[in-house]
Amino acid sequence: MLSKGIWKPLLLVFILSACATTVELKVQRPPTLNTSGIKRIAIMPFEYASYGSAYSELAQYATSVTVNRIKESNYFTLVDSSEIERLQRNTQSIENYVDALLIGRIIRVGVQDGSGQYQITNRQTGVTTTTTYYTRDAEIEFSYSLVRARDGSVLGPISRKGNTSQQSPERSSLGSATALLRPVIDSQLRYISQDLIPYTVIENRTLAVDNSSNRALQAEMKNALAQIKNGSYKAALEDYLGIFRIYNSYAAAENASILYEALGDTQSAASLMQRAFNETGNPRAQDVFARLNKNLQDQTAVTGGYGDSRGQIERVSAFASDEIQKILPKNAKVWIYNNSPAVSMAEAVVDNITASFIRKGIGLVDRQNMALIEAEQQFQMSGYVSDNDFVSIGNMAGANTIVTVGITGTGAMRRLQVRVLDIESGVLLMQSDTGERWQI
Repeated sequence: MLSKGIWKPLLLVFILSACATTVELKVQRPPTLNTSGIKRIAIMPFEYASYGSAYSELAQYATSVTVNRIKESNYFTLVDSSEIERLQRNTQSIENYVDALLIGRIIRVGVQDGSGQYQITNRQTGVTTTTTYYTRDAEIEFSYSLVRARDGSVLGPISRKGNTSQQSPERSSLGSATALLRPVIDSQLRYISQDLIPYTVIENRTLAVDNSSNRALQAEMKNALAQIKNGSYKAALEDYLGIFRIYNSYAAAENASILYEALGDTQSAASLMQRAFNETGNPRAQDVFARLNKNLQDQTAVTGGYGDSRGQIERVSAFASDEIQKILPKNAKVWIYNNSPAVSMAEAVVDNITASFIRKGIGLVDRQNMALIEAEQQFQMSGYVSDNDFVSIGNMAGANTIVTVGITGTGAMRRLQVRVLDIESGVLLMQSDTGERWQI
């Protein structure tokens, strides 16, 4: 099934020609770079590999174009690059302000001048005139990457290259490298959003034709096609499925798969093509199945990785809350203990889990309980807390279950660590692992 919100029913447009009926579909694709989980980005000023006015001016222009293109998409929250530069100068962490930095670089700017001549002969006078013309060829190469603030990992680079030329009867009339290459940068960055943001492409499907001489089959295929032309897509789908079932017509199966996909059920389309190959042996079914499988993978990437607007802390907190609730005893009364009080992320996770438990009606010990406050302060000073300590304090506070929340590691190795302890029995009910879902 397709998830709601991100994946909407595909738009169906039928283009009729003398030869075939073509179905035009809008299909969503994930971006070139895996930007899932990235919501806030800062577009840093493009760097340049060589000194000179052309390099610096084109770097400024590429930065401006990139900012405008990303703004137009209305997908990311843009963070001012000057604020990131200020934090970096003061050796402060940028992670609380931004998820990734877009780093661009002008690698090369090339300009080559030339000249040539051509002759024109006047047919009336026979006089031949030689004219000199001047040319200027310009080329630019640049790249851009995303650098995650969390761990410094790099997504990319994406490399771009373009060129242009100009001809004039006067050398002084030739444009500067900057003037010539600005339109090239515009052209190369026109689709930068496809490198960073899920996008939509148009794909055409041509309905298959069954060349059988069976008149009854042909009549039913014609009727199904008429249903499509009338806009009765579900009725046409049922017709094609019936034809495939009765006559084992591969063409009917492929057309049914097209209608399945057009109606938003790509999984059924793929399953039908697998069945069509098994029953008819038609090799085309394998190609169609491969395409549908790729579309399914793209759908999963888009709906799973990009459909979640929550930040990393919110996603991990929600996952942790769900995992904890799976093993909580009935009538649980929970004490949630922050095992990493010096880490602001840990407090945010505790708050999120607490809010989730309250919404679900799970009993919680009041964290403002003076006994708990004093015990937690003693724990923090001692630096080590045993399960027996937790059991003792939990009993005193009236809790029957304790959830300890902490943050371990740094950068790419940082993760949420959760333990759930049954206070009454002293049995450990849950311990988080090192899987990707716990990375924060």
